[in-house]
Amino acid sequence: MKEVTYRDAGVDLSEYGDLVRHIVKRLGGSIKRSRQGLFAGAIEMGSSGRGDLMVSSIDGVGTKVKIATAYGAHSGIGKDIVAHCVNDILAVGARPVAFLDYVGFSKLDTAVFKQLISGIAGECRRHGTALIGGETAEMPGVYKSGEYDLVGCIIGIARKRNLLDGSRIRKGDLIIGLPSNGLHTNGYSLAREVLLKRRRMKLKTRPAGLRVPLGKALLKAHTSYFREVYPLVEKRLLKGIAHITGGGIPGNLCRILPGNCDARIRSGLWRVPPIFDLIREKGPVKRDEMYRVFNMGLGMLLVAAQADVPRIMKGTRSAVIVGEVARGGGAVTIE
Repeated sequence: MKEVTYRDAGVDLSEYGDLVRHIVKRLGGSIKRSRQGLFAGAIEMGSSGRGDLMVSSIDGVGTKVKIATAYGAHSGIGKDIVAHCVNDILAVGARPVAFLDYVGFSKLDTAVFKQLISGIAGECRRHGTALIGGETAEMPGVYKSGEYDLVGCIIGIARKRNLLDGSRIRKGDLIIGLPSNGLHTNGYSLAREVLLKRRRMKLKTRPAGLRVPLGKALLKAHTSYFREVYPLVEKRLLKGIAHITGGGIPGNLCRILPGNCDARIRSGLWRVPPIFDLIREKGPVKRDEMYRVFNMGLGMLLVAAQADVPRIMKGTRSAVIVGEVARGGGAVTIE
């Protein structure tokens, strides 16, 4: 049987990479403080150059909304977008202070909207973050009937001395993985192509190997790592953080590596949630493609000096050392 790729599902990661390089080139010198390609952008607050940094990021939940619509459960999607954005600014050492949302419908569905806002507001409260505004749009002809799009914009604050851009990463540093509970908010186009379109599986049924119906497994909430990781940022125990989203482990870990370092990840050291085995087997999907698209059970990677690792491991639950940094040219390999 022909193996399925992300491109078959309509997403071309190589084309996206070309576009990102074009954007970076266009930006030129407009980014003054934060390194290009990081998970969030930072600018100095005030003209003195001695103040804190304002950090911001914007993202969406992708085609996970189609699973939510088919399954009839939307409040978790609201939680997802906040957790995703919190993790993105956490990856550069920031704490969240404010959040804005965008919800676009073909025609406003008030029941769905109330679920989304309930999820967003609850997750903002959990992170001590103000929900300061947003935009709700009706655009028939742009969105299909019965569908919607959800995007979040987050604003955070980072102390200048705590800003993480990966520049301090060196050969011999260790890489620590924090577990995910599933897809989080990435790779759903490939998951839907394999499980729903090609295999015609039903969201209400429970496939062999899963403890819950397929829909619940696919809608598991995006884990927020803030409470575990931000104390490590404040103690300056970390040299870099990679939030494993679109592009998988290789595509995100490389974003924080200095040009003279490689990262080597050893598979088999952590638990891979069974939903990924289901997608790989039902596709079938090649191992390399799985790691290129999904988080594969690691939602966040921390890079630290070996001497600091015992303190980090003591303060994080379910963390595991999954690799190390070696001399190289910015590549990530998964052995």
